[in-house]
Amino acid sequence: MPVEPEWSDEESEAAFRQLGDRVIEATQVWGRSRRRQRLQRDLYTVNGVQLSLGQVDALETVARGTVRMHELADGLGIDPSTATRVVTPLVRLGLVERSVDESNRRFVTLTATASGRAAAQRIMDERRQLMREVLAPMAPDRRFLLADLLEEYLALMDQVEHTGPHGAAADDQKT
Repeated sequence: MPVEPEWSDEESEAAFRQLGDRVIEATQVWGRSRRRQRLQRDLYTVNGVQLSLGQVDALETVARGTVRMHELADGLGIDPSTATRVVTPLVRLGLVERSVDESNRRFVTLTATASGRAAAQRIMDERRQLMREVLAPMAPDRRFLLADLLEEYLALMDQVEHTGPHGAAADDQKT
């Protein structure tokens, strides 16, 4: 069992500053990357229309099986009205069918069409192939480490409540 090094408060704070800058810079480079934008455009274009990330998430969710609109909203962490706006273009493109739930007519159900399931499968297959190509030069244990660290980072981000400049939670600052 490796022994963790002892860090002084000063060393720890200096490491956080450097680490924070590196993570922020990596995120910015990723977000601005023309190659990423081109790959995203190519990967998420269906029937000549580039889907948003939210639409891709919704399509993949619905392609796994029929869901009610409010369940989709909950699963994606968005408002039901936002879910409706995300799904409407998918319906227009013939990827998703919207219907009244026969067991409870207050609910709307969403079902992927054959075209929608095929598009979702193509996106998933191409994304996996892209990850294979990108990560191939890394040793397998480093690939797993990357995935583990990303999952841990995202879980920790969900736990942190960011405070604004005056100590109020970011959600409390909206008026």
